[in-house]
Amino acid sequence: MKKRIHLLCSKRNIPNRLLEKKCDEDWVGVDRGTFELLQANIQPVYAVGDFDSVTEDERRFIEARMAVKIMPKEKDLTDLAYAVQKAIDMGYKKIKIYGATGGRLDHFMGAMQILKNVDFKDKKIQLIDKQNIIELLTPGKYKKRRKSQYTYVSFVPATDNARLTLKGFKYTLEHQYLEQGSTLTISNEFKDRYADIIVHEGLIYQIRSKD
Repeated sequence: MKKRIHLLCSKRNIPNRLLEKKCDEDWVGVDRGTFELLQANIQPVYAVGDFDSVTEDERRFIEARMAVKIMPKEKDLTDLAYAVQKAIDMGYKKIKIYGATGGRLDHFMGAMQILKNVDFKDKKIQLIDKQNIIELLTPGKYKKRRKSQYTYVSFVPATDNARLTLKGFKYTLEHQYLEQGSTLTISNEFKDRYADIIVHEGLIYQIRSKD
């Protein structure tokens, strides 16, 4: 069973030395991310996109080094959504997405929608940049470990009538209903080394952040 794969959309806002540290792991190039991976001497498992974010010279550079799935510019799925679907079809259970934040807000919201996709909800998919890790929590119990580099953790309801219990945090909750639009659970912090999260119903975004 394949475990983890990284998807690179661009080098925008990615963690420092990311490609250097994870050069031996499985990667996917999404549009311009393909060029950035090849420039870093990382051979993607596959590449997908309409490649409208690269120059003609950069596109020739890519095509000289690997086969790519050229997507039409007009399509029902974004390049990133297609890349995530293919990773799941290949058997990957954990998908980490980089370079999808810090640019166009419509692209960012599209990435957030991918986390809520009914076909992907049972997979662990994260959006990661220099300051944040975002993932969707579905109903269930979670034990999370405090990470010193991420001071804050927020919980944002992704559906109406989400119900949440938090233990081991600075601000605890017990069977609290959260409506979309609520800011009750923004900017919490770990109190203990480990904390418990129970999503009783609904869907909730967990965002771990640092200044």
